[in-house]
Amino acid sequence: MIRVILGSILITSLTLGQETGYDIMTRALHQATIESMQADLKLILTSSTGHQRVREIKFFSKTDPKTDLTKMLMRFVYPKDVQGTGFLTLENADRPDDRFLYMPALRQVKKIASSGSGGNFMSSDFTYYDMGSPKLEGWTYQFLREDTLNGEAVYVIECLPKSPQIKKNTGYGKIIRWVVKQDLRIPYAEYYDRFGKLKKTMTVKAFENIKGLPFATDMVMEDVQINHRSEMIFQNLKIDLPVKDSFFTPRMLQRGR
Repeated sequence: MIRVILGSILITSLTLGQETGYDIMTRALHQATIESMQADLKLILTSSTGHQRVREIKFFSKTDPKTDLTKMLMRFVYPKDVQGTGFLTLENADRPDDRFLYMPALRQVKKIASSGSGGNFMSSDFTYYDMGSPKLEGWTYQFLREDTLNGEAVYVIECLPKSPQIKKNTGYGKIIRWVVKQDLRIPYAEYYDRFGKLKKTMTVKAFENIKGLPFATDMVMEDVQINHRSEMIFQNLKIDLPVKDSFFTPRMLQRGR
């Protein structure tokens, strides 16, 4: 998730002077490598009536410094009705990422097809696609304008799916992102549905500097069409702890830690 949720808010392919947005994204991704991370996540779901549901999650990730590919595992620990549910993402360089969901009630691991990546993650406003690092070559990018946001200079970028299949799989017809010039933070983004209507907004309420990287620790995704919002908060962050690759497997997802 490190690049995962943040991966979905990094920019490519705009021309700024002699440097392209792809160059900017590459620099952002390679400033430093967080080889592993563990954290406690709190996911707060708020309905249109103000009713809240809270989910508590154990989060683990590992990035290969040679390939820059990330493995990520999330396990729900609270409340009881979702306890033991697990989600695993394995990034691939040459094909769509592998995503697996374990439901304790079914006692089986289900692989999520690419065509299902636009589905809502555990009834939240984040989709499975949002929880993974996007394949950058699947989108085209257009520089819209320079602007300011919360007193900071930003670039505003329009991202369009290259094919109808990507649009169908992700559920997004367009994404617009606000990129802070100084350090490539993305504090705000808008997501449009396949018909061109604004579907969701994402606001990052807090960042933490980790090894020189601005890491989003508090994100709010709001579905403006149904007036529902989901806030994801990272707590108790620990980085570069030893963790075996075998931990990030469907077998481990089912067995638990």
